[in-house]
Amino acid sequence: MKNIQREVRALIKMTIFILSATSYILTTLPFLPIFYINENLARKTVNKILQFYCKFALWFMGIEVEDNITHRNQEGQLFVCNHLSYIDVLILGAKTPTCFVTSVEIKNTPFLGQLCILGGCLFVERRNKRGLSTEIEEITKALKSGTNVTIFPEATSTNGDEVIRFRRPLFQSSIDAGCEVSPITLNYYEVDQEKLSIKNRDTIFWYDDMTFIDHLWRFFKTKNTQASLTYSTALKDNDLIKLVTDSHHIVKKNYKSLALV
Repeated sequence: MKNIQREVRALIKMTIFILSATSYILTTLPFLPIFYINENLARKTVNKILQFYCKFALWFMGIEVEDNITHRNQEGQLFVCNHLSYIDVLILGAKTPTCFVTSVEIKNTPFLGQLCILGGCLFVERRNKRGLSTEIEEITKALKSGTNVTIFPEATSTNGDEVIRFRRPLFQSSIDAGCEVSPITLNYYEVDQEKLSIKNRDTIFWYDDMTFIDHLWRFFKTKNTQASLTYSTALKDNDLIKLVTDSHHIVKKNYKSLALV
């Protein structure tokens, strides 16, 4: 009986997800031509629309998030966060309007890629360094326009054992734009009233060769998830190595490793 309830729950959530994703596409599609006219204006607008849909997604997925934010008025910040799942995007996107930097591989993923394009994402080719300077310029341009940008500097989602090293290049955009870097630490700590551990982490964490749809269906079987966001004091430094090292240290310090659970 319990298994049947879980399957029914997953079916209901998947239906709502498809309907809300379709609604988002239809809502943001008219802004696509505006990207060719005024890219920054279009991105800021769709980021606000994205925030509304992310909040709705957290509600119907049963995701509750604690945070220590007292204000989020400043624009044009580079947010850097550890990365554990595609669910991270919903949580961060619900908290403040922001565009995300993701890989070209995600852009080329059916359905997920289309959502990213219409979400105003910036894309980087991690396997090819030749276009890196252009990609940094695009992020810098967005930051200078007052758009918040979020990156996952681990450059991949992980299994939660630790916060792996941060890649340096994209931090250069904050130096070039003269903006602050805001370190954020994301922790998932409970799923269906059970403490998150190595045993049940794959319900939430999406990493290695896990397929998106299969994982999404498994996650939709859950009733509720508890997470927390820790926003640390923003950093500003013209020393790239120090900026990256300090950001990593802060995020790692606030992260609760599942390897220790």
